[in-house]
Amino acid sequence: MSLNSYCSSRVARLAVMLLTLCGGWSGVLHAQGAGNASVLGTVTDSAGAVVPGASVQVKNIATGRAQEVPTDEQGRYTIADLPIGEYEAQASLPGFQTTVRRGIKLTVGAQAIVDFSLSVGRTQESLTVESQVSQVDTVSTAVAAYVEQKQINDLPLNGRNFTDLVALVPGVATGSQIGNAGTGVPNLLYGVESNFSISGARAEGQAYLLDNTNIQGFWNHGSGSGVMGTTLGIEGIAEFSVLTNTYSAQFGGNGAVVNAVSRSGTNNLHGSAYEFLRNSALDARNFFDGVKPPFRQNQFGASLGGPIKKDKLFFFVNDEELRKSLGQTVVALVPDANAHRGIVNGQTVPIPPAIAPILALYPIPTTQVAPGVGSIQEVDTQTGNENYLLGRIDYTMSDKDSLFVRYVRDFGDATMPFLASPMAGSGIHPQPICDDRVAPGDFADHGEPVALQLHADP
Repeated sequence: MSLNSYCSSRVARLAVMLLTLCGGWSGVLHAQGAGNASVLGTVTDSAGAVVPGASVQVKNIATGRAQEVPTDEQGRYTIADLPIGEYEAQASLPGFQTTVRRGIKLTVGAQAIVDFSLSVGRTQESLTVESQVSQVDTVSTAVAAYVEQKQINDLPLNGRNFTDLVALVPGVATGSQIGNAGTGVPNLLYGVESNFSISGARAEGQAYLLDNTNIQGFWNHGSGSGVMGTTLGIEGIAEFSVLTNTYSAQFGGNGAVVNAVSRSGTNNLHGSAYEFLRNSALDARNFFDGVKPPFRQNQFGASLGGPIKKDKLFFFVNDEELRKSLGQTVVALVPDANAHRGIVNGQTVPIPPAIAPILALYPIPTTQVAPGVGSIQEVDTQTGNENYLLGRIDYTMSDKDSLFVRYVRDFGDATMPFLASPMAGSGIHPQPICDDRVAPGDFADHGEPVALQLHADP
């Protein structure tokens, strides 16, 4: 079976699994999504007494979705599993003015405290408070740093690898890319992948999450397909947090957690198209290169998101592709001139007829390394391709239920100079890696926070 047929069969199996899981689900799991946020607080009157039975509603400005809960006997409320974004909240009770709080910005995993003080008056009267809710999380003890969409969009990124932004977090030490013996040359099993340590922990101890699902590569090295040494899909990332200490056991990982959330559609149509070009004509020659090696890199794609039905059904899709051809100056060990003539330890020996054609494939070396061994320097070409696709559908079924499905396909292949071979110009077979992930989720509110997270990753 060819690789494309294998990947296509995986997509078909994932689709069947998704339909089976969604169609056969008859219950819910009690858990809060790690990538979602919460709003909680207390409602009091002007004298500071708690107000039980008040109605608290939060509304997502981008999608128009509103959720409403009552306060308990102590005047407290909690609205969990909210997608990240900007919100406004209001509290109301007959006999009191309706109080509205605006400027509530929820980030990945945030637990925002929004308290209300109700004044006596008619319910039709409203008091609007324009104030920023504190971004300091006073509920969780986790040590975390946030990378917002503005930073993702505005900061320069060579290769458009969003995990490079982890270096902005205190305590992060970046290292060379993981490959064969840390050389950056792809390992036959898991390619080339990013490598960083947080607070001294091993790179294998990090956890990568996207919409609460694990996206780590082979053997827990980096994320994505890994074959090209990058993590594509930055246009599809809304924001992410890096948890470095005292975080909840729900995340997994014994070093740190990179917790990302994918972008979703809104009531406004938005999109982008881009092309990033690098080539040898724009680069200077490396000091150790005899001639400037050829280099061609094209990174291009587009994203689009918006409403299918306003306030109800939204879509977002991102496609990104990478094409790379890089010349590398390599030094290869080859038989020396004496070996070509059959001279061994000063004695001439006949070269077997079966060996002569193979020996003729090796060029005459330019530098003597050891008796019988020389070296040559030449430029070999490293080629690679990667295709990344992310699609997401969000559906608001009611003011209590919403559903999303997110699919990611990351396929890459690469051919590298085989430096372990004694013959210059030899190469390994292309290394294809196909990575398909589906993450459906349902978030419901039936008097208490409940959530279902399903993940299919064959």
